[in-house]
Amino acid sequence: MAWRNFKINDCLLITTENSLKKSGKTYILEPRITKLLSFLAQNQGIVFTRDELIDEVWDGAVVSDQVVTQSIFELRKILKKLDEDHWIITIPKRGYKLDADVQQIYIDPNTGFKLEEFHSSNEHTNDNSNLGTAFPAGPMTRAFSKPDNDIPPASVSNKISNLMLNHWLFDVGILSMLVLTLVFASWANNDNAPIKDLKNPRQINIEITSSSNQLYSIAKMIESTLFSYTDYTSSLHPNSEAGKTLSLYISDNNQLHIDLYNNISHRSDFKKSLLLQSDKLYTSLNHLLNELIQTLTHDHQVTVTNAPIITDSTLLYKYLSLPDLIDDEGQVNKSYLTDINKLILNSPKNSYLLAKRYIGYAIILTLDNKETSMPNLMNYARDLVKNISLQNSLLSLPSQTLNALALNQLYQGNIDLSQHYLSLSRQQSKQSSALYYILQGKILDIKNQHKQANENYSIAKYLAPSYETEVLCKNLVFHSI
Repeated sequence: MAWRNFKINDCLLITTENSLKKSGKTYILEPRITKLLSFLAQNQGIVFTRDELIDEVWDGAVVSDQVVTQSIFELRKILKKLDEDHWIITIPKRGYKLDADVQQIYIDPNTGFKLEEFHSSNEHTNDNSNLGTAFPAGPMTRAFSKPDNDIPPASVSNKISNLMLNHWLFDVGILSMLVLTLVFASWANNDNAPIKDLKNPRQINIEITSSSNQLYSIAKMIESTLFSYTDYTSSLHPNSEAGKTLSLYISDNNQLHIDLYNNISHRSDFKKSLLLQSDKLYTSLNHLLNELIQTLTHDHQVTVTNAPIITDSTLLYKYLSLPDLIDDEGQVNKSYLTDINKLILNSPKNSYLLAKRYIGYAIILTLDNKETSMPNLMNYARDLVKNISLQNSLLSLPSQTLNALALNQLYQGNIDLSQHYLSLSRQQSKQSSALYYILQGKILDIKNQHKQANENYSIAKYLAPSYETEVLCKNLVFHSI
């Protein structure tokens, strides 16, 4: 029976040796990691849940989901060393898949491995007609005719010497021309060839290794904090050009593990673990976010204030457990409103929760208006505005709340006031969110500045590439051309 191995992009997975090879480097894998990567390669592009991976890779053995999570984490660490960490894609709340070019290779154990077996048939052939014209033979391999008897021996010797000299000079000339051609071709290729594998040092991929609501909410919180305090652009959507990867996972003992890996220098810039305790959650997360921002900005004078927004640890713990507004299938998660309303009942004066509810309902109204209505949205807006009016300064509000106020004024047709709130939102953050650019685009559309509006929509789609963003750019508040 032939051994089945895989060529994955530029790497070779030898299952019988538990090894992964690339560019002369070999990494020995644990058998479970080999089996995991082999299974994903065999089913390239297919999303598997952790339960399905347990059934297929661990043969249904009694293991916890954390074993799968940890195995994926370890596999990614190895792939990072090979600059191939973008292979394993996390599909939030669904599972994992392998996104790479895969070629199965069958090796006969009796004959062993041959390099030619990696190439397609059109790259290797025994047809000598494809080899081109043979290079001129060297002077010592050339045949000469027997000299005539009429020619004196000395003349024959001189004639042969001259002939050999001519051939030698011809060969030197051909070799010189060939060398010059190769040097020029190499110079031209190096001068004009695009730089491969160029990474954006200001782009961060945020990867979560499980589908828990809590981990996803923490990832979104980190993304928002990076926008507020740094020049880094971050996303939960895979991007092979990202200069850094921020990996998050929660272990069985409820510890959050965070690892910021530099894809350019191939080293870890920041590692941290913390226990997610409901009574100390705000303090722990605020401290974690401060350390992360200071590491990225190289400035220990930067202080992140109220990064988690919700300062009550118990309420924050419940907030992080909220389901995502849009599920993995792009459908509205109707339990989101039910759950956030329960939190608001316990904390009716929390403006951030009121803003999240208002924005969430507006998004649901835009995506799926079967169970929503404009009167309900107006009621949520009144609750938000009433609460905000009790506060002393708009400048103390987070940008998300100011965006909610801008959206409310846009629905009411108050363009100038909507623009005012967006301007305040821009002052509160180093960078703006996708929602900010969508609202800015809507205002420009109303002013018939459609070109500038489309530029804002393009930025929103870049920051949050999803079907939801596409629909909001077109249909939030009104239909844009």
